Amino acid sequence: MASAAVNNYITKRYDRWLDYSKYHCGLVGIRDEAVDVLNEVLCALLQKNEELLDRLLSMNKNGYTELDFFVLKMIKLNATSPTSPYQNKYKHIPADDNVDYTCLEIEDFQEDQTDRSELVLEKMHQVRDVFESLDLSDLAKRVFEFHFFQDGNFSDWEGEETQKQLYEVYNGVQSLIKRKLSGEFFF
Repeated sequence: MASAAVNNYITKRYDRWLDYSKYHCGLVGIRDEAVDVLNEVLCALLQKNEELLDRLLSMNKNGYTELDFFVLKMIKLNATSPTSPYQNKYKHIPADDNVDYTCLEIEDFQEDQTDRSELVLEKMHQVRDVFESLDLSDLAKRVFEFHFFQDGNFSDWEGEETQKQLYEVYNGVQSLIKRKLSGEFFF
């Protein structure tokens, strides 16, 4: 059984993981099964040892946890590998070998091949790089890291600062990062 922290994290990240699942399922022609793939992955994940899950959750890397990377890898594997647990459990309807597909008139259309997950990850790296290059106080670093990278809620903040103070610090750091990303600063 997973800890409350792991369960809360899964709840927070579910929509993002679902987008990733939709993308990879779409690549292999099973986009309608994206929810099933993700839920199968989460079922397998929750059967893992609680200590392993807590350890993966506690290991941060570039604004993500090792649990994120583990889940994303499992999603991609289950969606794309013909020998994956999901693919073996749910066999797809085979194609009719008696049909000559070369005679069919199929409309060609271009699908948008934009990898939304990759774009988000790239933007997160840019924000992380700018954040780390700024000369900020320890409080400013902790506040921004907590709210932006860890997706923490200021009502859960363990410190003496009020929510108003936390938002002022956060918004100030966010403004600095936006200005640096837009090229207003020349360091």
